[in-house]
Amino acid sequence: MDYRMAAPADFSRLAEMRWDFRTELAHEPVPQELKESFIPAMLDFLAEAHASGRWGIWAAELNGLIVSHVYIQRIRKVPRPSSFIAEMGYLTNMFTYPAYRGKGIGAELLHHALAWSRSQKLEMIILWPAKGREEFYIRGGFNHEKEAMTQDL
Repeated sequence: MDYRMAAPADFSRLAEMRWDFRTELAHEPVPQELKESFIPAMLDFLAEAHASGRWGIWAAELNGLIVSHVYIQRIRKVPRPSSFIAEMGYLTNMFTYPAYRGKGIGAELLHHALAWSRSQKLEMIILWPAKGREEFYIRGGFNHEKEAMTQDL
């Protein structure tokens, strides 16, 4: 297994994986015809994310096929007297294809992404786990805090 940062050559595969991930989690069937407009939107997102330098996208690749990925967005925090430039990370889009789950691939990929986060001097990582995935992140060293307060707009 090769654990590495994703590159522009991976964007088509990552867009397909995002579709697979979100349709797997959907509470209702997602019409397949939406994929035709979704993929270009996802490719635009990936190009912008890559160009911004604000995202770290990690991939686990086996025999030329990406089987797992995770994204971390670097978010600059408001300066404080003790730290003028500080960042935290938002971990999202952690996904491993079902056939590769339970083999430690996601855990190892998470380990690589967190090592990168430390090298970027991020102060903390936040995430909202998919329902039922809390234990995975606890095993990865995360603390289960009360949920953040949100407001749908």
